[in-house]
Amino acid sequence: MLTLDQRQFFDTHGYLVVESVLDDAVLTPVRTEYADLLDGLCADWGIEGDRFEDKLTRAYRAGYDWFQPMDISLPGDRIAADTPMHFGPAVFDMVTAPRLLDLVEDLIGPEITSNPIQHVRIKPPERTLNKDEIRAHVGGTDWHQDRAVALEEADETTMVTVW
Repeated sequence: MLTLDQRQFFDTHGYLVVESVLDDAVLTPVRTEYADLLDGLCADWGIEGDRFEDKLTRAYRAGYDWFQPMDISLPGDRIAADTPMHFGPAVFDMVTAPRLLDLVEDLIGPEITSNPIQHVRIKPPERTLNKDEIRAHVGGTDWHQDRAVALEEADETTMVTVW
């Protein structure tokens, strides 16, 4: 699926941008799933709004934690039986989309696993953030290698992060 030039670019630079991997048939259900989830959270918090962006901004301004209930992984610590996370059917369909897996397979081979160093970073618009906001799951997220926070035994593993 990848061209030789794309593969060589990845091998040389350690990253590769491939546009339009997922189509609307995959992404629309994900957007709907997260909109429904945010609607439920906002109903519990008494937050109103018509648009997803407005509700998320209001939740941020009010100091509510929308991040963990919408994340696909549990936090690294402080996990309880009721710690929220979200890995609904549309999200599962997205991370197992054949086109996406075919691209990953071209890079690392057929043995593909999902590691626990993953997040869904649904963020309010940057223009609405406090000027001193530094949390990476709220504000800007720099390019980084997830392998840096893995155990040492993963050092020789070819790991791909899909954004």
